[in-house]
Amino acid sequence: MNEITSRRQAMQQLITSTVVSVLVPSQLANAAVVQAVGSSESTCRKAGNCLEVGEWDGAVGWNWGGKDRCDPSDPLCGTDGKLRDEPLRGQPVPTPASDITYVAALQIEIGRGEVGILRLGLYGNDAPTSVQQLLEFLSSEGFSVPSSNEPIGSVTAPVSLKRGGVIDSIVPGTTVSFGVPSQSVAYGRSRNLSRIDNFVPQNRADPTMVVNDAETIRPHNVAGLVSVPRKGLGHGGTGFEQVDEAYESTFLITAGPVPSLDKNRRVIGQVLDASSMAFLERLATLPTKRGIRGVIPGQTSGPPLLKVVVRDTEISRVGPKST
Repeated sequence: MNEITSRRQAMQQLITSTVVSVLVPSQLANAAVVQAVGSSESTCRKAGNCLEVGEWDGAVGWNWGGKDRCDPSDPLCGTDGKLRDEPLRGQPVPTPASDITYVAALQIEIGRGEVGILRLGLYGNDAPTSVQQLLEFLSSEGFSVPSSNEPIGSVTAPVSLKRGGVIDSIVPGTTVSFGVPSQSVAYGRSRNLSRIDNFVPQNRADPTMVVNDAETIRPHNVAGLVSVPRKGLGHGGTGFEQVDEAYESTFLITAGPVPSLDKNRRVIGQVLDASSMAFLERLATLPTKRGIRGVIPGQTSGPPLLKVVVRDTEISRVGPKST
């Protein structure tokens, strides 16, 4: 057996074992009627240490796909797969920390049929550039970054939450993140095309554009705050994503105090009313596709188990206050 054949066989074994490790949990979840959730699995899930203590059933996560989970479309269904005893109540509406110059209303659909509205007020006087970027992203026209390097024959389009916008990630009870996971996919779907070969996505915003915005209008210390990256839109990820995915996490709304965000993010607005705060609580406690991240301490975030999309947005300007 020569070295090339040996390497090929080793690679085939690696691929086979990887595929099996991916498929088996899914197949077992579909047959979960014979799988009970023991007390040890429940205990390690609460502690977040299933892998460390060797509770593999708990690590795989039998709740989602098992017979003991609740229906994720039920408003009483919690992130742990169990029904709450009473309906959710939103946290208090934040006290304004700056003049609200724009109001944005986001119509959001959870799964199929459940629709709610988030009304957001934006601090346009203290963070004019950051707010303008977000307004463009929320509009039908979309947000674009000037470029002189587009290849001949290429196609490009502004990125907009109204085209392919979703809630891409939830940290239960902490943050709800909004964005467009793939600009090329969103553009293709808007044109009823399954493939776009010559599409050029919008690049990340130039960080120098937001240098005149207030460094800190308010900290991330309560629920209901609208937060964007300090460097501008498109800088919400790790920085290693492909440009096509740069707007996957464009802005987020806090669902509780998150002081760790103060270093790299800027609050530029807030939720405006009690009904929006109640809907935010619903979004922030949706069951998530946590996978392996859900059993590693501190890594409980993930996309919602149900598809959550932004169906529409409306923007209105707030007139100056009379004296």
